[in-house]
Amino acid sequence: MSEKPFRRARTDPEVRRAQILDAAIRIVGEHGYHGFTVQELAKRCGITNGALLYYFGSKEQLLVAVLEEHDLRMSQTVVAEAGGAAVEAQRSDSSRAAVLELLQAIVVRAAADPALTRLYAVLQQEALDPAHPAHAYFERREQLVLETFALIVAPHVADPPAAARELFAMIEGLEQRWLRARQAFNLVAAWDHAVAKLLPACGASQPD
Repeated sequence: MSEKPFRRARTDPEVRRAQILDAAIRIVGEHGYHGFTVQELAKRCGITNGALLYYFGSKEQLLVAVLEEHDLRMSQTVVAEAGGAAVEAQRSDSSRAAVLELLQAIVVRAAADPALTRLYAVLQQEALDPAHPAHAYFERREQLVLETFALIVAPHVADPPAAARELFAMIEGLEQRWLRARQAFNLVAAWDHAVAKLLPACGASQPD
């Protein structure tokens, strides 16, 4: 379904910027970074190329802004969903329940915004190419996620780095299957079922 162009009435710059980012998230998720043009995005937004570049400067700067928006929305939702568990999970004596709650909040975030989840999945695959402008970003983010996961599961597993890799791979793998299936299954329930096997002592709930 085609996007409705933005109204041409004067719009607050922050609102306009947010509108462009929302459109960019959808178009990059559909076509990848190399598969769209600034002109195509500007047309979808109902503005000129110059107006779009006024906000982001270049296609590469737009990509940086899109990735930053992904991280912002992810962190905001995880904190909202997990609450105090997000803090407790990173303590050396964290409870298993807090670890489960934090991990589940990440999956809840993905399920709540398929467009943003698809964007991340598409860009991650593209960025396997070292020449891709997001290659370094994904390398840094993966290292950070693995270190964080290893930290939070350390009190509960024998090999934290291995458990971290398995948990990260399971989250991303389920997200990709969910996107490919056009959200035909309950992503959060599938995660709860999987994490009960990866961290069996944590007492994760089973899907209905």
